Amino acid sequence: MHRRAFALFLVFAASAANGQTKRAFRLPDWYRLKTVSAPAISPDGQRVAFTVQTVNEKDNKYHREVWVASASGCSDSPASGGCDAQRLTSPGTESSNPRWSPDGRYLVFTSQRPGGKGSTWMLRMDQPGGEAFQIDSFPRGTSFPSSGAFAVWSDADSVASDSSRRDDDPFAKMQPMARPPYGSVTRPVDPARFDGRHVYDMRYKSNDRGFLPGAREARQWRPAQIWMQRFDGTPRRRITNTSYSQTGAVVSPDGQWIAFLADPRLRPDSVVELEDDSLARLPYDRARDDVDRNEQDVFVMPAAGGTPRKAASIFGNETNLRWSPDGRRIAFVAGPGRMKSDRIYVVDVAGCPASGCAPVNVIGDFRYEPNTVEWLRDGSLVFSAATGGSTGIFVVNPATKAIRQTVSGRRRINAITVDPRGRVAFVATDMTHPTELYVANVDGSAQRRLTGLNDALNAEVAWSDAERFTYTSVGGLEIEGWLMKPYGYEAGKKYPLALYIHGGPHSAYGENWFDEFQNLAAAGM
Repeated sequence: MHRRAFALFLVFAASAANGQTKRAFRLPDWYRLKTVSAPAISPDGQRVAFTVQTVNEKDNKYHREVWVASASGCSDSPASGGCDAQRLTSPGTESSNPRWSPDGRYLVFTSQRPGGKGSTWMLRMDQPGGEAFQIDSFPRGTSFPSSGAFAVWSDADSVASDSSRRDDDPFAKMQPMARPPYGSVTRPVDPARFDGRHVYDMRYKSNDRGFLPGAREARQWRPAQIWMQRFDGTPRRRITNTSYSQTGAVVSPDGQWIAFLADPRLRPDSVVELEDDSLARLPYDRARDDVDRNEQDVFVMPAAGGTPRKAASIFGNETNLRWSPDGRRIAFVAGPGRMKSDRIYVVDVAGCPASGCAPVNVIGDFRYEPNTVEWLRDGSLVFSAATGGSTGIFVVNPATKAIRQTVSGRRRINAITVDPRGRVAFVATDMTHPTELYVANVDGSAQRRLTGLNDALNAEVAWSDAERFTYTSVGGLEIEGWLMKPYGYEAGKKYPLALYIHGGPHSAYGENWFDEFQNLAAAGM
C-alpha cells in the first residue's frame, strides 16, 4: 500500500503581490474553461487527437468536441501563431473519444448524431476538410495486429429493450422509478397519481446516473463476445459464442492470438450475477465478505476461433491487457487483493499449462500505483503513477525490474498515449494552469506543449498557487497538504480558513487546477 495519505488546507494563494494586474477569478470565468482529455497519438507520431470539454451555460450542460494538434508543439513566437490545435467536429454535436485507424487515414470518434446508425463516426485525415461520415463496413474495434489488416473487439450482441417505449404500456407516462418493476404483485390503481419509488434491487443508485429504475422485463443476459472485422469491407464476424462474457479483447502483433478477460471458471454470466445478488442479501459476514476474491483471469485463444486456455491466474481484477512487441508476453495491471495496491504483471503465454502461468510482478514493492501501461519496441514498459500529489511517467525493464522516472514535476498527469517508437503525449495540469496537451520523448527529453486552449483566461486571471508541506500522522503515515492563500493576501491579516480533507491512498487531492479551490481563494478565504 501507499505509505501516504492526503489533506488539503486552503487559505489560498496570493497572486497580486508582485504588482500583477491580473484580477481575481470570477464565477463566469468557469464557462470559459476548456478541459482536455482522451489523447490519442497518430500511428506516424505526427499528430495527437483529443477531446475538449466546455460548459454550455445556456443549456446548463457539458459540451465535447474532437480536436487535433501537431506533435511539433507550440511556438513561443507570437508571429508564428502559437499553438495550431484545430477543432475537427461541429460545435452543434457531441463528439468524444478519438482513436486512429491503423494506417492513420481515418480518425474515428464517438458521437450521437441525427440520421446515423450507432455512435461510431469518422473523418478522413489524409486529405483536408470534409464532413464526418459513417461506413457500415468499417470495423468498430481498437485492437489491431501489426499489419493493420483487421480489428478485434469484445461487445454484447444486443442491448436490453425498453418496454416503457411501447405504445401499449399503461405505465409509460409514469416517472421511471415509479413504474412497477417486472414480477411485482401490486400495481398503482391510478398511474397518473402515483409518484413514489419502487426499489427492489440492491443496485438502485449510481454515482453518475442517480436512481436506477427497476427492470420492466424479465432479466436477460447478453454476454460480451469477441468480434473481428477486416478493413477490406467484409462484414464483421463473431468468433465466440459462449454463455460467459469475454472482455478487454486484444490481438497479438502477428494476428494469431487474442487475449481477453473472463470469469476464472468460465461460468455463465447468469450464474455469477445471481450468486452476487444472493450474497448481497445476506447479513454482513467479515469472514466471507472481507476476503480476497479471484474475479477474473487472463485467457488466450486462436484468432481464427477455438478453445480458450488460461494464460494467467492471479487473485484480483486484471485490466489493461497489452501484448509485447514480440507477441510472447502479456502485460497487465492488477491488484492482488481487495486492499492491495495495483501492480504491473507480465506473463509469458507460450507453453502455459491449463491452469495458467504464474505472472511476474515487474515493479515489486514500488511505492506508487500504476495507471495505464504500454510496451515499447525495446521490450520495456512505460506507465504513469500518482507520486503523492503529483504524477510521474516511468519506464521499467521487465527483466531487471529496474524502474526510472522520466517525466516529473509538480503537476497532475491525467492521461497518456504512447508511440512505441519512443514518444508519449499526455494531458497535464498544475495548481495555476488548467489542463493542456503535452508531448515528450519517453526518456523525458524534448518536452513541449501542444495546446494553449486556456492561454487567454490564464492571461487575465491570477490563479492561486499553493505551498506544499508534509507532516507525520497516526501510525507514522506521511500526510501531504497544501496551503493556499487568498487573492490579494496581506501578511499579518486574518482570513477565513476552509479545510478540505481527502483520504487516500487510491485517490487524493493533488497538484492540479481545481475550480472549487480557486473560487474560495478568489472569495478571500
